[in-house]
Amino acid sequence: MTDSIAIIGMGASGLMAGSILGLEAFCIEKNSIEGKKLLSTGQGKCNFTHAMDEKDLIEHYYEASRFVKNAIYAFPPKKIISYFDSLGVPSVTLENGKVFPKSMNASDIRNALSGRCGKIFYCQEVVSLEKNDGIFFIKTDKDLFKARYVIVATGGVSAPRTGSDGRMLSLLSSMGHSITPLYPTLCPIRLERPFSKAEGISLPIKIKAGKREMTDSAVITKDGISGPLAENFSHFLTPGMTVSLSFIEIDAQGIKKLKQREMLKNALALPDRLVSALFGLLAEKRVADLNKEELQLIANTLSSHTTKAWAMKERAMSNRGGVDRREIDPATMESKIVENLFITGEAADVDAMCGGYSLTWAFSSAFLAAKAIREKKEKQRKN
Repeated sequence: MTDSIAIIGMGASGLMAGSILGLEAFCIEKNSIEGKKLLSTGQGKCNFTHAMDEKDLIEHYYEASRFVKNAIYAFPPKKIISYFDSLGVPSVTLENGKVFPKSMNASDIRNALSGRCGKIFYCQEVVSLEKNDGIFFIKTDKDLFKARYVIVATGGVSAPRTGSDGRMLSLLSSMGHSITPLYPTLCPIRLERPFSKAEGISLPIKIKAGKREMTDSAVITKDGISGPLAENFSHFLTPGMTVSLSFIEIDAQGIKKLKQREMLKNALALPDRLVSALFGLLAEKRVADLNKEELQLIANTLSSHTTKAWAMKERAMSNRGGVDRREIDPATMESKIVENLFITGEAADVDAMCGGYSLTWAFSSAFLAAKAIREKKEKQRKN
């Protein structure tokens, strides 16, 4: 027991830590199965990393790019790919750099990791975590566990149905940690003024909020937008934030120069159904018949459709916020507040763009924590 290691949470990060530590650790999982959220990633195909050099990769972690550097360099995509290959899970890299298991089945990733883990205690929710005389006392709704080292890999609040409900963060707060505000990310965006009649159309859109600006592919939904643009820009949203969408850069004079005999919906270089959704009956008018006020209205809407926006929490795959990064040693993932407590994956205030970067962080941070614990145990053994 003096050297025992507890891993709380068996999502991607906990599974990786468990697979590395093997029988040295025991695991506590609140669900009846491990890796519940992992199974849903990449629409069940599991985009588990991105084939990119470490230097370029870390730029996909927003404000946390400096913090993740140690972990990413210690366990980069090429090592993650090699690790799964050694576990009998070969991978395939798509043209866009996304890496999937060759089977395109997330369960292969989950099973490869869980098969190397030590004892997993299922259906046990941690209700308190305390430390006394160097020993952690982990109380669940069913048992009491003791450990010298603890890895918290419970995620944030991104997917309550899979177990990531943020409750563990409140326990870390009670131990002295600061928890930064939690917001959903990697999710569709709901708009106060959607254009639902254009649902299903995919096209590049520019979105702006304050000084933040991003252009990427988007899919129009009945509530707003989804796709890469929404997933990546959701990181910057707070509920009800005012945003502007730009479909095409054009002014009133530019519209006036379009084919005069064409109806507006056919004259613009946009899907006619989108133009109709934006302008209603105005889309049926010939360009030549548009008056000055109508031309200006159309130009303003096309270049700056202003509305309020919300990240759709119920469909989020990640979250911004968690344990303050300043309270975690980026070289080991050990808490600066509580010795021998390690915080990995989304439990820390780290989120990333879509494309396998979140799982890369989950795996890399787990690797760093497991390595640091082993080094501590070896040092203790020698002393």
